[in-house]
Amino acid sequence: MVVAVGLAALTWRRRPEPGTRALSLLLVSVVLWTSCYAVALTVQDRTLRIALQRLLTLLSVGTPVAWIVFVLQYTGHGDEVTRRTVAALSVLPVATAALAVTNPFHHLVWTSSDIVTTGGLTIVFQTYGPAFWIHLLYAYTLVLAGVVLLLRLVFTAEHLFADQALAMLIGALVPLAANLLSIAGLAPVPGLDLTPFAFTISGVTFGYALFQSDLLERVPATRRIGRNAVVRNMRDGVVVLDDSDVIIDINPIAETQFDCEAADVIGQSVRDAFRELAVEVPDGEDTVVWSAPGPMEYEIKASTVADQHDRTVGRVLVVRDITDRTNRRQQLQVLNRVLRHNFRNDMNVIDVCATQLTDRLDQENAELADRIRMVARDLADTGTKAREIERIMSRRHNDPQPIDLPPLVKRQVDTIRHEYPEVDVETDLPDSLEIRSTGVLESVLQNVLENAVVHNDNADPRIEVAIEEFPTAREIEISVADNGPGIPDQEREVLVKGTETPLEHGSGLGLWLVNWGVSMLGGEIEFTDRGDDEDEPSQGEDTGPRGSVVTITIPHRQPVVPADSGTESPIDAS
Repeated sequence: MVVAVGLAALTWRRRPEPGTRALSLLLVSVVLWTSCYAVALTVQDRTLRIALQRLLTLLSVGTPVAWIVFVLQYTGHGDEVTRRTVAALSVLPVATAALAVTNPFHHLVWTSSDIVTTGGLTIVFQTYGPAFWIHLLYAYTLVLAGVVLLLRLVFTAEHLFADQALAMLIGALVPLAANLLSIAGLAPVPGLDLTPFAFTISGVTFGYALFQSDLLERVPATRRIGRNAVVRNMRDGVVVLDDSDVIIDINPIAETQFDCEAADVIGQSVRDAFRELAVEVPDGEDTVVWSAPGPMEYEIKASTVADQHDRTVGRVLVVRDITDRTNRRQQLQVLNRVLRHNFRNDMNVIDVCATQLTDRLDQENAELADRIRMVARDLADTGTKAREIERIMSRRHNDPQPIDLPPLVKRQVDTIRHEYPEVDVETDLPDSLEIRSTGVLESVLQNVLENAVVHNDNADPRIEVAIEEFPTAREIEISVADNGPGIPDQEREVLVKGTETPLEHGSGLGLWLVNWGVSMLGGEIEFTDRGDDEDEPSQGEDTGPRGSVVTITIPHRQPVVPADSGTESPIDAS
C-alpha cells in the first residue's frame, strides 16, 4: 500500500504526460480499496462490517474504468478518450455503486450476507445478485481490453516499450486472477478476497515500469501521436486503404487535393469516391500521374501496408503535387530545343561567315574574324555538351548491363589517339574486368579524356589512364592523369558546392557532365593536382604542379535506380 501511495504521488506530479492522470486515479483507487479492506478485516461489529463491505464496492467499481482510460492514453489512443467516452464507460459502474448503497431495498447486488470470524479475520460471505454479475462481466471486459492493447504493444513496439508493457500486464493479470479465484470460492481462506493482496504484486511491477523502464519518460503514445502528426501535417496528401481498397483515413492535404471531406469518403471504395474527378488509382505499388481539374498535376504513388506477420492489410496512397516540377520540365525541354536547334544553327552560320571573312580580309582583320570563328565553335560545342547531358540524363533509369571495362577504355583511348596524334597516351589496364553499369559510364570517360587533352598546353602532352580493382570494397577506380595546366580551383569549388553564382561559375558543361554522370553511377569523383615529375622537361621557372589527376570510383555493380525518382534534369535555365 505504501508503494502504491508513492507511485500515485509521483505520477500525479507528472500528469501532463499521456495517461498519467488516469494512472494516478487508478493507483489512488487501489490504495483506498486495499486500505478499506484491511480495516474491514479487523472490524467485529456486524453493522459496521456490512457498511464497510458496501464502501468497498463503491471504491472498486471505478478501478476498471481508470485502467482502460490509462491504457488507451498510454498506447496512443488518447484521441478516443473524451469526456463523453469516459462518461459512457462510467454509466454502469455508477449504477452499480448506487445499487450497492440501496441494496437493502432490492437485493440486486447481494441477496444475503453472513459474517464469519476466522483466525482473527472478519469475513463476509455474500450471495450475489444479477447486478453484481453484470458489473463483474463489464469490469473483466474493460480489464481484458486493456490487456489486449498492451499485448499488441509488446508484439509491435520493436522492443522499445516491451518491458514496460510486460510489467503492466503482470500488474493487471495477477489481481484479475486473484479476483476470479475469490469469486469462485478457491481462496486459501474461505470468503477471503485475494484481490487487495494481489495489488502488492501490481505495486512492484508498476514500480519497476516507472523506475527501471522509464514509464513516464518513454511513452508509446508519443510515437503514435508523432506518426499521426507527421501524416496530418506533411505536405503530401495521404489516403489509407484497407485490403479491399476502401478508404479508412485521409489527411487534410488530401482532402484539399481531392476537394472532399474525410467524413464523406471514409468507408467508400477509393475508385467510387474519386470517380467524378477521373482519378486513376494505381494497382499494387505502381505510380500514376493524375491531371486534376485546372492547371494542377499530381503524382499518386501506392505502397502496401503489412502487419507484423508480413501479411498485406492495405495500401497507402501518397499524393504529391508535381505541377511545378512538370512546368519546370516543360520549360527545360523548350530551352533545350532552342539550344539544340536555333542556337546551334545560328552558331554554324556565324562560323561559316567568319571563315569566309578570314579568307577575304587582311592580316589584322582576319585575326578578328578567326577569333569570332573560334568563339562560335566553342559555343556550338557547348550546345553539343548540353545535348549530351540531356541524352545521358534520359538514360538514368536504364538497368545496368554487363560491361567489360578494359575494352571500353581502349576504344576511348584509340579515339583520342586518332583525333589527337600529338598526344602520348599510356594505359595500365587489366586484360578483362566485367562490371555492371549503364551507358552513362561511356559518356563520363569520353569527357574526362577529352578534357585532359583539349586543355593540355604542354609542348609534349601526355595522359595516363589506369584501372584498379578493389574486390574487398567491391569498387573500381579509374584514374586519368595529364601534364597540362591543371583544373582551376574555381572550377573545383563550383563542383564541390554544387551551385553556380554570377561570380562563381564553371567555364563550361564538361565537368558538370562528368560530375552528374558519376553521381548517377553511384560513385565518387576526386580532382587532385599532379606533383612534379622528375622525367618531365623543365618549363622555365615554374615549379608548381604539372597537370591534374581525375580519379573516378564506381561500384562494381551499379545499383538500379527506382523507376521514377522525381529528379529533374540538372540543366539550369538560369
